[in-house]
Amino acid sequence: MKNIQSIALEKYSSKKLYEEVENGIYKDLKNKRYVTTLRFELEENENFQYPLEDILDKFYVNCTEHMVEEGNEVEVELEDGNDDNFESLDTIKEIVALVGKRVFNEKQNGVLKLVIADK
Repeated sequence: MKNIQSIALEKYSSKKLYEEVENGIYKDLKNKRYVTTLRFELEENENFQYPLEDILDKFYVNCTEHMVEEGNEVEVELEDGNDDNFESLDTIKEIVALVGKRVFNEKQNGVLKLVIADK
């Protein structure tokens, strides 16, 4: 994954359903969760599932129903994995911190590891 960007979905403009917290992070007032949406490019030999699946596992976040794949670009909304409690702001901040970084899987000592690197 490269060229990771934070984007604001149109639905976030609804003040009844969402409250902007900071830097692409929103409170989903209905489901009581923090959400953010990232857009990124897949690198050569990457598929949609990985390393995204490893990010979900590492940060304990979930994909919502908003997932768009166009060519080698993917757009996905992520929400904290805790149930209805707004206790995961730090987790979503870590996800937004991926903006501008490169994320990929690399074999290290025979084990596939998630790597988060500066460009």
